[in-house]
Amino acid sequence: MSSLSQMKVDLHDRLWNAQQRWFAMRAEGWTKHEVKMAGVKEANDQNYHMRPILFAGRSRVTYEHILKSFLDFAHAKFSVERLDDIDTKHAKAFLDDGIQRGLAAKTLNTQRSALAKAFALVGKTSSGAALSRKYGQKIRDLVAAGCLDGPERATPSPEVVQRAINILRGWDLRHQERTGRPRVYHLVARLQVETAARSVSSTTRLRLESLKEGNAIEIVGKGGNALRLVIPPDLYVAIQQFLSQKPGILADRDGYRTAWRRAVLAAGGRVTGTHGLRRRSAQDFYGAEYHRRLAAGTSPTDARREARADTVERLGHGRDRVDQAACYLGDAA
Repeated sequence: MSSLSQMKVDLHDRLWNAQQRWFAMRAEGWTKHEVKMAGVKEANDQNYHMRPILFAGRSRVTYEHILKSFLDFAHAKFSVERLDDIDTKHAKAFLDDGIQRGLAAKTLNTQRSALAKAFALVGKTSSGAALSRKYGQKIRDLVAAGCLDGPERATPSPEVVQRAINILRGWDLRHQERTGRPRVYHLVARLQVETAARSVSSTTRLRLESLKEGNAIEIVGKGGNALRLVIPPDLYVAIQQFLSQKPGILADRDGYRTAWRRAVLAAGGRVTGTHGLRRRSAQDFYGAEYHRRLAAGTSPTDARREARADTVERLGHGRDRVDQAACYLGDAA
């Protein structure tokens, strides 16, 4: 076996073992949120304990594909023959090559995340994390300067959202008439608008026990972190009735996401995916909170800061996550 082939086998094994470590931790009762908080407590770094593990098979496959390309690059350009010999100069050259070739910011950011993971798996966690931070800022600067294509985060207008929800309601009724089985994709869309929840939190993670007293609903986000929010009474009752009659999950996630894309197009909008609803909800919530604070006598600067922090927290992130505020609010804040 050639040295390059052996490096790729070694890479595959280490990525696989990283996911198995998470499975073992999860079996012991760990949640992703607890792993983050342990890192904050021990090293003031939420990723401290997350770098040596992998949570999802999709991430493992994506990272392996990127890192095999990186190994091809490092072997051809620097004659690297062992996975443990990868260094920051190899990673910098790989990322700089991608920048020169005009790769989109989203692709470059995925590459730097994969490289940080690889460095953690060869015992070079600190240098990999530092490299990732450095190139994260470099990529943001290049996007701001117009040298790179930034991520496209289209947010549907309130009018398109309402039309799409009405279209989904009609499709749900026709589905029930045709099959005899109820379907409530339009309620899922409304729930995302009201709570800014992810699609998975509004579908497969939402069951009858998620409904609480006082028209409250418990949304389970990343890492099992739960957030309780009050929703409109009519939406609460409609969800309660459906889950009482059809125990289980509220909706199939993949089916809902496909239907939402079709509904947006039918409503005259652009296909943005269900995450566009999360951004729509975040921006509407931010605007309402900002004006509420202004009306209470808060200065515009303080009102913006507090409304941003509340919005990011409602999304399930830390209140000081400026990057998440920029991602979801953009020019709105």
